Formats: sequence, C-alpha cells, structure tokens
Amino acid sequence: MKKLLLVTCLCNWIVGIAPTMLASTNPAAQQALTTAAQQANFFRDQASSLQLDVDFVAQIKIPVRGHLTLKREASDRWWRKIVLGQFEQTEVRNRDTLYIQRNTPFTPARVKELVSLLGFAEDSEGLHAKKLKQQVENGIETTCLQVERENVRGKSHELCINSATHEILSDDWLEAPDIRRSQQYSDYFDFGGHRFPRKLQLFMNGISVITANVENLTKTPFDETLLVPPKDAIQRRQCADLKHAVPVKTPDPMYPPSASQSGMMGDTTVAMTILADGSVTNIQLAGSATRSMDEVTLQTLKTWKFKPAMCGTEPVVSDIEVVVSFRLH
Repeated sequence: MKKLLLVTCLCNWIVGIAPTMLASTNPAAQQALTTAAQQANFFRDQASSLQLDVDFVAQIKIPVRGHLTLKREASDRWWRKIVLGQFEQTEVRNRDTLYIQRNTPFTPARVKELVSLLGFAEDSEGLHAKKLKQQVENGIETTCLQVERENVRGKSHELCINSATHEILSDDWLEAPDIRRSQQYSDYFDFGGHRFPRKLQLFMNGISVITANVENLTKTPFDETLLVPPKDAIQRRQCADLKHAVPVKTPDPMYPPSASQSGMMGDTTVAMTILADGSVTNIQLAGSATRSMDEVTLQTLKTWKFKPAMCGTEPVVSDIEVVVSFRLH
C-alpha cells in the first residue's frame, strides 16, 4: 500500500530550558533542566556587545566549508553574515524588522540548522521534563531527561547533561518520517557568566552533517552602521509574541503512478513565502526527490492556504519549508 507523509516545517524546534513546573513534570528532572538553563541560556542573558566567529563544515552532497560571523548588541539589534561555499547571506535585525540579503532565492537548510545549533538553549518556553535517568558515558556521569513541549504530542527529546558541570552534552529526537537527529556539544568555556561549547555537531541517522567550531567569542563595541539595511534586502516583521503560520487548506500531492509502480520513494523539500492574506508565493525547490515527485509537489503547494503568521493582531509575511515525504508501506 502506498503512503504519503507530509511534514510541514514552520520553524525549527530548538530544545530550550523551561523553569515552569507543570503537573506532569518530574521535580528532580525539572530541577536538573533549570540548573542547566542558568548557564546555557547564553544569548538571552547577554547584556554586553559581542562578536562570535564560527568555522563549520556542512555535508550537502559533499563536505562544504563555511563561516559565520555574528555581531550583536542585543536580542533585537544584531548583524550576521554566513558564507557556505558559493552561498552568502547577510542579515540585519533592527528592533522589529529583519532584513535578509542573499545570493540565492532561499536559505539552504544546512544554514538554518547551523543557526539552530548555535542557539541550542534559546527557546525556553513551554518545555518540561518528565523522566530522568543516570548513566555513565565515556567516563562522564550523565543525567538524561525526557523533555517535551507543552501541547505538542509525539515529539519527545532526550536531553543529556553532565551531572557535575550541568553542561548540555546532547539533544536527540526523532523527526518524521524517519530521521533521527542528534545535536552534540563539547569543550565548554566561560563567557559572561555562562558556559558555551567550542565544538557543536549535528548528526542525522548517525551521520555527521554539520561540524562547527567556535574560533572567537569576545566582548566588543557594536558598530551602529551595521544596522543599515543591505541593498535590495527582503524585509520581515519581527515581534516577541510571533505566532507562526497555521495550515488550513493543504491537499496532498498525488503519489506519481510511475514512481509508485516502480517502488520509488523520496523527499521533496520546498521553500515558500506565506503572505499576509494566507496565500503562498515564491515557491522554490530546495531539495529534490525525483522529477515526477518534485513536479507534483510544486503544483499542489501552489493551492495551499494558511492562517498567516501574526504579530499580535497584525498578519505578517513569513517564510517556511515544507518537506513532502513519499513512502511506500
């Protein structure tokens, strides 16, 4: 029997640390989580201007080298440039507007994953720890927690922490339809009252797809001229209480008969923009399966409708990725 799985990625779900106690929370596990948060929630608590430089290697079809530079004054005032092979992207956040300039129609998935990897403890709302287990890995006493987001079913993370230092060592979860992701952190150092890892890695089904090394992290004065919007930049409204777009009409692409009959499976990844009226535009093929799968996906997604992203009561333009997974069972 053929089966089509649709995975809509509206944003990356980053494991953060929730200080809130919930009814189903394990008190000991929650306390371990809260303690780790106090030293890992690096970017949120930084009051001084800083510069971060990261060298990384991303596995696309072959390993590709890249570099990220972040110059930051506050959570809503920063400049970031990312280079990955021939791809270049500059972002400027100035209060409630994000400006994006890039030399391709969309941002590669590996770039988004790198940013998520570096912000491993930023998203700290609505998470709670349900279970706790102690174990020893590579001679290190480790506390592993089952972490879930409130009101989100079926997406449990296992977060492992160094029992002595409270440093986050790994974050593992299963992402539909069949990808096991693991983010790993090591070689921590002190900065501004917090701990930050020098080495960060992302594994997918046991294969390393990103290896990042922090080359520089220093306090440095912020240059106000960095906030000048880049030429021809895309603008996106930002707000603290941003609610992501919600799909309301998403007909499934048809499984191509030729692919189904020959037992072909694959994943088509599409980047697209959701306008303030909920319609979609700027549909771009970001990851290919087969030609027939790609074509039927692109045609079908043109008809999708959303409740747009919201800043308070104002609908705003947003960007998402959709992964259509063709599977035969």
